[in-house]
Amino acid sequence: MVKKFSYGLVCAFAFASLASATILTSGSTAPPSGFSNAGWTLLASTGAQAISSGTFTATAHAWVYSDTNNSFCSGCLDFVYQVALVSGLDPIERITAGSFTGFSTDVGYLTGSAGATPGSVDRSVNDSVIGFNYGGALALTGTDSTKILVIETNTKFYKAGLMSAIDQQAANGVGFAPASAPESSSITMLGAGLILLGLLRIRRKSLNG
Repeated sequence: MVKKFSYGLVCAFAFASLASATILTSGSTAPPSGFSNAGWTLLASTGAQAISSGTFTATAHAWVYSDTNNSFCSGCLDFVYQVALVSGLDPIERITAGSFTGFSTDVGYLTGSAGATPGSVDRSVNDSVIGFNYGGALALTGTDSTKILVIETNTKFYKAGLMSAIDQQAANGVGFAPASAPESSSITMLGAGLILLGLLRIRRKSLNG
């Protein structure tokens, strides 16, 4: 069950639409859909991020793709995640992402990707949170990783969002979420923040040198 995390391979993929639909409505649970690779265009990525709950540490990554083969519409967005356990006392049993309130979702994983397959997927009663479940024998231990997890949506716009890996406690990370209109200001602010961090590092190096 131990599968190593691979960012470079994921970024090189062009993903495609699902083989069978798992349309999740509020409060529902279903088996995950299987997705194959063809037809995605990368729009944004968080890069690798370290997350910690106090009982485990992990590495998380989130992407958002425009998908010409999306089951809701050509060019609608797919939100993609992967989590790899680094160390900890407790196994990871659940991965969540939000907020998807008001949007249709088709949920599953990329077949052929390295990692553990979720036993089921669900959507919260308040419509917001999508969950990938790894309970029991499927729990992530050691240095296990999830397969590449996929949420198809019926929108062409995105904004900043959240993702979490959960055992007894949650380790929270940055992700993306669907939006009903372009969120240029939040994306611009994110880019400006990253540029500022880079400039501060350069300044520190020049002062220390």
